[in-house]
Amino acid sequence: MNLVPYIAVLGISFTKEITVKLNTLIFNFLLIILGISCLWTIFVFQYFEKSSGIFVSYYISVGHYGLSLLILSIFYYFQSPQKWLKPILGTLIGGFTIFSSSARSPMLAAFIILLILLLYINKIKYWITLLVFASIFIISIYFLKQTFASDFEFVKRMYNAIFEGNGSGRSYYLLKGWNVFKENIPFGGRILFEDGMYPHNIFVEVLMSMGIAGVILFFLYFKDLGKFRIRYIKKIFVIYRFFYFLSNILCWFLLHTVSLRIWSFGALQQ
Repeated sequence: MNLVPYIAVLGISFTKEITVKLNTLIFNFLLIILGISCLWTIFVFQYFEKSSGIFVSYYISVGHYGLSLLILSIFYYFQSPQKWLKPILGTLIGGFTIFSSSARSPMLAAFIILLILLLYINKIKYWITLLVFASIFIISIYFLKQTFASDFEFVKRMYNAIFEGNGSGRSYYLLKGWNVFKENIPFGGRILFEDGMYPHNIFVEVLMSMGIAGVILFFLYFKDLGKFRIRYIKKIFVIYRFFYFLSNILCWFLLHTVSLRIWSFGALQQ
């Protein structure tokens, strides 16, 4: 059953028009729902550490919601450059959501996404820009740890990860996930551990839940990324293939989260 969503997505064929509309739809949805969540956090909750906002999801998952909105805001701007206000608002809301969630993984994910993008563009000025911003971020975290902000959860977690190599117990779950995979190498086993946790590594998670078959499907899912190239058209660039993959991933992620909550509620009623 774990293989069904991947097989289903592999069978979908999106046109350029559909991907553009889907990207706009998801962007507007996240902009509204995360905007409401940010207002609730600021004026009602008034606590900006490990905040899940209005969601019942784990605070790290909410941080990734913010990252998704931030990425979509950038792409939405290049898709409709005349509508600059919404992308700016989306970037601010996405950044605030990541910051208030105190999650580290969205920052790492953002860095990897930028790294992949630069590998395609491969221009020295962009590499220098990324290096400068990364250096400023790391230096800022170091000095903030020496100030009154040292106890702030986001600063503390980033400092521990960068300067102390503290993965917050991730090694234990990685090894546990690998052991689950070894029990059924062709098709894997469980999706989550008994306590509801997961390996915190996409490759180990795929191996654990779907085995070798899942890894094959995983790479088939992204097979067209090798054909992807940025094409500059006057002052804007169109990244329809990236819209396709990003929209698929985000749709599946949101659907999985919502379905899980509905299923849990139904189980409680029984």
